[in-house]
Amino acid sequence: MSMVEGLTADHGWEVTVVTSTPGDQVKIEATRGGARVYRLPYKMMVSNSPISLNWYRELKRLMDTVDPDVVNINIPVPGLGDIASRAARRRPTVVYYHFGSMKKGHPVLDPVIGVYESLFLPMTLRRAQRIACGTTYVRDGILSRFSDKTSIVPPGVDTVRFHPASRRVIEPRILYVGSLNRSDGHKRFPDLLEACAILRAELPELKLSAVGGGDGQDDYKEVATRLGIADMVQFHGRLEGQALAEAYRNAAVFALPSLRETFGMVITEAMASALPVVAVNGGGVATVVDDNKDGILVPPRDPSAMANALRSVLTNPGWADDLGRFGREKVLSTMTWKHQIASMNEIFTAAAL
Repeated sequence: MSMVEGLTADHGWEVTVVTSTPGDQVKIEATRGGARVYRLPYKMMVSNSPISLNWYRELKRLMDTVDPDVVNINIPVPGLGDIASRAARRRPTVVYYHFGSMKKGHPVLDPVIGVYESLFLPMTLRRAQRIACGTTYVRDGILSRFSDKTSIVPPGVDTVRFHPASRRVIEPRILYVGSLNRSDGHKRFPDLLEACAILRAELPELKLSAVGGGDGQDDYKEVATRLGIADMVQFHGRLEGQALAEAYRNAAVFALPSLRETFGMVITEAMASALPVVAVNGGGVATVVDDNKDGILVPPRDPSAMANALRSVLTNPGWADDLGRFGREKVLSTMTWKHQIASMNEIFTAAAL
């Protein structure tokens, strides 16, 4: 709710939040920042997206009651946002587009996603007065047809929660934060396991902490066992809040082997924690990481290259300090919640005129 609180306290907006909830009753709550939250019920799921045939009517009624100056829609997950775009009718809308394409190489789901991205998504984007996204990778990729009305607004990072450790970790501890679902094979977690296996002979004290949930965890445990590094890998499950922030502070380097990240919030959380970053040069990562300044970029699907980059950080404390310091400075200068809130306020104000 940092965005809601900032828009209310710093810029005078009255904010109403609409989201979804399983069940059959509308739930209404008040937030700490004074916003009202409407949770619209649903009983159906299409893939991982909730949907309800009643949402258009409920959203139209709510908008007639609230009569907003501007409607902010967060997509691309199909459903509530697209329906809200239509329920807004002639009211100005602003879209924040959070990802690139949702296709993941799934033979069944990708054709369905293709229909959404080629037919329904453009309808929502055409209706919008303004569009915001996190990186040029998204603007120049899936949003290229709408680049003339698209602004780059990097997601905000909580630099109070994510802060440097009081003492830099010198033990060889690697941190991974991300999905461990089988459907998220593009995260390429096994590549990181292979990189750790390469490093084992030189760094026998090496530890890898894997933070994230998913139905593929047992599969990855088997991979670690096959590689002979099961004793080096700890699976912590999904962590949030302070526990997640402490996971960053307890590591010496952050590693992201994913083939494509639209932005990579986990990268900016690591940077805010002054943690050196080693990441695959794919998707929007190169728009976040300056290679050899605040992180190291490596080729995709190359465990040896990742092992070399991790080695250079883990065995060179001065280099690690420099990477972490520059990363923290970058986040403080351009990626705090205050920066994002101010940028979105300008966009909302322009759309509402």
